[in-house]
Amino acid sequence: MNKPTKRRPGARSTAVWFCCAVLLAQFGGRAQAADPDPSVPAEAVVVTASRLAQSVSDALPSTTLITREEIEQSQELDLVSLLRRVAGVEIGQSGALGAQASIFMRGANSNQTLVLVDGVRMNAVESGGALIEHLMASDIDHIEIVRGNVSALYGSQAVGGVIQIFTRAGSMDPGTSVNFAAGTARSLDASLATAQVWGGDGERTRAALNVSGDAQKGWSTLDTQLVPDANPDKDGYRNGSLSAALSQQIGPADIGLDVFESRGRLEFGDPSDYSYLDPNYNGRTETNLEQTQIENASLHASVALGQSWTSKLTVSSQHDFSQDSSSFVLSPVIGTTDSRTTQYDWENTVRIDAGQRILVSIGNVVESGVSSAYVQTFSRTVDSALLGYVGNFGNNELQADLRRDHYSDFGNADSGLLAYGYRLGGGWKAIAELSTAFDAPSFDDLYYPYFSNPALQPEKSRSAELGIQYDAKSLHTRVDAYRTDVRDLIEFNSSFIPENVAQAKLEGIEASFSGGWQKYTAYANLTLQDPVNETTGQALERRSHHSFNFGIARDDGPWRMALDVISDGPRPDSDINTGMPVELAGYAVTNLLVRYAIDPRTTTSVSLMNAFDRRYFLVDGYNTAGRVLMFGVSFKL
Repeated sequence: MNKPTKRRPGARSTAVWFCCAVLLAQFGGRAQAADPDPSVPAEAVVVTASRLAQSVSDALPSTTLITREEIEQSQELDLVSLLRRVAGVEIGQSGALGAQASIFMRGANSNQTLVLVDGVRMNAVESGGALIEHLMASDIDHIEIVRGNVSALYGSQAVGGVIQIFTRAGSMDPGTSVNFAAGTARSLDASLATAQVWGGDGERTRAALNVSGDAQKGWSTLDTQLVPDANPDKDGYRNGSLSAALSQQIGPADIGLDVFESRGRLEFGDPSDYSYLDPNYNGRTETNLEQTQIENASLHASVALGQSWTSKLTVSSQHDFSQDSSSFVLSPVIGTTDSRTTQYDWENTVRIDAGQRILVSIGNVVESGVSSAYVQTFSRTVDSALLGYVGNFGNNELQADLRRDHYSDFGNADSGLLAYGYRLGGGWKAIAELSTAFDAPSFDDLYYPYFSNPALQPEKSRSAELGIQYDAKSLHTRVDAYRTDVRDLIEFNSSFIPENVAQAKLEGIEASFSGGWQKYTAYANLTLQDPVNETTGQALERRSHHSFNFGIARDDGPWRMALDVISDGPRPDSDINTGMPVELAGYAVTNLLVRYAIDPRTTTSVSLMNAFDRRYFLVDGYNTAGRVLMFGVSFKL
């Protein structure tokens, strides 16, 4: 079978899109600004927690919203760094910017957190995990993070929760902005975003485009103190991304197209010793290159059928391709993976009255994947049906969801969610939630040559959660206690064949706070957890028992000064050289930021990331970013 051909990231396509953005910005001078929608409340609205629009404070599943303003104020370069600030989220990453990353949400495995970009599933069918390392902060308008078991809303992989990224082109208000930042470690971040609106109600046209580029080259992938014979050369990462959106109102109907593309180029080190292939060969001294391309597209049409019924049809596709090469022609890292997902969804929302809504959705997903390690292309189809309800009556809030998925390879999987909230008065609310979930086996688990099992069944789980929440005008606090029991957990036996033999218990407490007082704003979150493989009695790898993050900022006229601390406790891992159990030390990373608004349209910034140059590991033996000093400027045209 022929291997897929990799299209190399090139300057030509990026330049074309950049020129298009400039032309759109110039032509947009004749466009009309969108009128404010009086039906949208002033409080921030989220959709991920119930698949229906609601305020953050009304969402019963534990939900965090990261806004575009917060992203800009953080000065972080990528999605991975933004997620590390969130309660209940831990990251394992094999290097600095662009290196392979895994999400552990509420202690669940990395393939048990679902990632969406503008509603399109991002999890690769081969591994089950999402390529989050290739999503840059300059591409993102806002992020909605729902913690806990919401498989009843989204199907497989939502055991730990759902992270939904909304790109700038799909979400930004009319206008044009240019951002540029550069600094030490050969760090660079540049983006141009523009959106314009023409026409009035019933005939409105919207067009938007965002192009961005990021790069960094400051550290070797491998720590030479732990891997003395590793190649000490600095490894770099480059990324070019774009998102575009076009929509048209036709009376009560709205038709739109959203597109996202990200191309990454990563240099990396390999800690393995391949002398068994060649006595003169040690993989640690070689140079390796990974080129990745992610493409998403979504065509959607919605229509209001009367005052209480809205129907929406969406056809979306996701494609990710990765090609690894090495300076040694026999290196096992050489290979390609290629996965595609095509999804059809028909959603119908019916409003019973001002406080009650019903969601009815049916869908079809076609997943296919091929790897240079496979002997053929594999595929499967998934048909789904969802019935959901959200209601507010008196002091009571209720959410109920039932879902059935039918997989062509193993049959039916059912999941459900029931959440109840009671307003206690004075801004306080008590919350209780019960849910079930499943996680389908990945194609690697099913088909990887010599180390797979086509008879695998889905992992199944049950969750229970209790929470207390307080909301005021400038203050939000929530504390949740949860437990998830996973059975039929897929684990490798002594012959490295995956089997449904293990059980896991994930339990913990999350506490989060955000608020403001006079010139100060602050946030803090604490996670205490105990994720355990109950079959072996061992703590799950790369998940700590406690983490604590906090930040404080002062706004004084045109000045903003901020401090953030991201910390995590000790975590179990495998030794990079021997594979034996090892404990990663806890760490605390401090970031400092100063911003100055020259005028309402121009802002400058200076940031010092990892200010104390803390040496720490997210994966044993793989370097993380050291101290980085960045200077930035942004313009709103």
